[in-house]
Amino acid sequence: MNRALLFGLVCTGLMLAASCSQQGPGTSSGSGGSGGIATGAGGASGSGGSQSSGGSQSSGGSAGSEQGGASGNAGSNSGGATGKGGSSSGGASGNGGSNSGGATSNGGATSNGGATGNGGATGNGGATGNGGTVAAGGVKGSGGVGAGGSAIGSGGAPGSGGTGGSTASLADTVVPDLAKGFYWEGTCAGTITVDGHNCPMTGTGSSCPSGGRSMDASPIKVGGESGKKYTVTIDVRGVTGTRCYTGGTPASTAAIKEDDYNNWWYAGGTPYNATGWWNTYELHVSPSTGDPSNDVYYFNNSSNTATDGGDCEREASYLVGYTASFKVMGGGTLQFRIHDNNCKAIQNCGKVTDKSAPCSPRTVDLSKMSVQPPSSSPAAKQPPMDGTWYPQWMWIVATSVTAS
Repeated sequence: MNRALLFGLVCTGLMLAASCSQQGPGTSSGSGGSGGIATGAGGASGSGGSQSSGGSQSSGGSAGSEQGGASGNAGSNSGGATGKGGSSSGGASGNGGSNSGGATSNGGATSNGGATGNGGATGNGGATGNGGTVAAGGVKGSGGVGAGGSAIGSGGAPGSGGTGGSTASLADTVVPDLAKGFYWEGTCAGTITVDGHNCPMTGTGSSCPSGGRSMDASPIKVGGESGKKYTVTIDVRGVTGTRCYTGGTPASTAAIKEDDYNNWWYAGGTPYNATGWWNTYELHVSPSTGDPSNDVYYFNNSSNTATDGGDCEREASYLVGYTASFKVMGGGTLQFRIHDNNCKAIQNCGKVTDKSAPCSPRTVDLSKMSVQPPSSSPAAKQPPMDGTWYPQWMWIVATSVTAS
C-alpha cells in the first residue's frame, strides 16, 4: 500500500471518530448517561428508575431520524407509559433517545415496576397489585370478612393472612364454647329400675330424689364487653323426646314430623304441668337482658297445645334441627339444664311408642353444620351410647354474634 493511500485512510478514520463523538441537534449522551439523571437503573419507581439506563437523552440527538428515536424501541413505551416500541419507532430521537429506558420506559413511572406497572404503585406488588396494600396477605385474610377471599376480589383487602372477620371473631370472643361446637347430652346413668325405652337418670344415686333431678352442664361463661348486650344465633341439630311449655312463644306451630327435623325452639314461659315436669331441655341466661323471654329458652317444645299426654309426653324420640337467637350480657353465664321428675329419661329409640319394640336409635345429619364435631365427640360416633343406653343429645354451634 502506498503512503498516500495509507495516509488517506487514517485521515478518514479520524474524521469518522470525531463525527461519532459530536452532539446531535438535541442533547448528547452525557447529561443523563448510563444510570440516568434521576435514578437510572434501580431508580425511583421502576426497574431502571425514573430515567432509564442510558440517561435522559439518547445518543443520536433529539431530532435524529435514526431508528430508536424519541419514543423508539425501549422508548416511552417499552414497559413505559404507552406501549412497547414507543409511539413511533425511529422517531425524533435516536436509539436510546430521550425516552429510551427513560422516565417512562421499562422500569419507568408507569412501566413494569413503575408507579402502575408490575411492582409499581398499582402493578404487581403495587398499591393494589399482588403483594400491595390489598394483595394476598393484605389487610384482612382468610377467615376474614370474605373468608378465603376479599371484599374486592381474590387477594384484596381481606385476603388471606389478614386480621379475620368481625362476625366469626365476635362469636369466638363472646361465646367461644358455642362457636367451636357444644355437645349436650341427656346422659343415662344410675341404678333405678326402668322399663321399655326409658333409661335411668339418677346418676350416682340409687333412688330418684323428691322433685326429680336436674342435670346441669358446666356453666358457660359469656365474654365480650361486660354489661354489653349481644344477640347470639345458634344452629341446633340432635334427637330428643317430647315436652310442652306454656306462657312463651314457639318458633313453629307445625305438627310433629315423624321422620324429618322439627323446629321445637320455645322462648320464655314455663314447662307445662309442673307436677309432671319431665324431659325438659332448658337454657337459662344471666344476668337479665330485659328480653320478653325472661331469659329462659327451651329446645324441645313438641306441641303448641299444652295438654297432658299426647304430643307433650310421647314415649318416643324425634329429630330436631333449626336456627334460633337469644340475647346475652357480656360477662354473664349460660346454664344448660335437663330436668326429669321421675328420673326416667326417654332413650333415643325412634318414633315407635311400643315399649316392647326393639330400640331403633336415630342418626342425625350434621353435614350442613358450620362446625363439625371432633372425632373424639360422641356426636361423631353415631348413635352415641352410654353403656347399653342411647341418650338424647344435641350438637349446638353459635354461627354469629351481633352487638344489640
